[in-house]
Amino acid sequence: MNKLLLFTCCASCVLPILEYLKDSDFDITLFFDNSNMDTYIEFVKRLNDVEKVAKIYGCKVVKTEYEHEKWLGFLKSKLDKSLDEYVENGERCNYCLFFRSKNTVDYAVKNGYDFVSSTFITSRYKNAELVKKTFIDLTQNINVKFFDILGDKNAFYSLGVKLCKKYNVYRQKYCGCEFSKNI
Repeated sequence: MNKLLLFTCCASCVLPILEYLKDSDFDITLFFDNSNMDTYIEFVKRLNDVEKVAKIYGCKVVKTEYEHEKWLGFLKSKLDKSLDEYVENGERCNYCLFFRSKNTVDYAVKNGYDFVSSTFITSRYKNAELVKKTFIDLTQNINVKFFDILGDKNAFYSLGVKLCKKYNVYRQKYCGCEFSKNI
């Protein structure tokens, strides 16, 4: 059985992917690396529901420490302007994607995973092509490969809404960072 490390931003985004993959030949681990969350309370709220969903689908969860200042420092080291001056899904978000994707791939390499993927691929709020390119670039010339999740973003979103209601899962209205909170 192939081991898949699935970057997971939140339960509402991972639910339809787990439903999609439930009959696959993957041993799935949800990788919760979300230091972008604006508060530790938000981080824990999302983690609790990711763990709840993992139990339902028989997955493991790996969580990284909440290191918001480290995440902010990375972004500030890459960008010239104040972080609140960038548009949503622009350059700031691209570096955030890279930061979290690299953490996912690094963990996968160190822990013997065969494949990596991300909930961002099916999100109707994220640039799926950029997500795919980032993971493909990060997995070149290593033993971990990128697994693409195929399907219609709107269908994944609708299924996610339905499954969140079914399992009483928290659905947030922003990506998690302080810069997206009031969009």
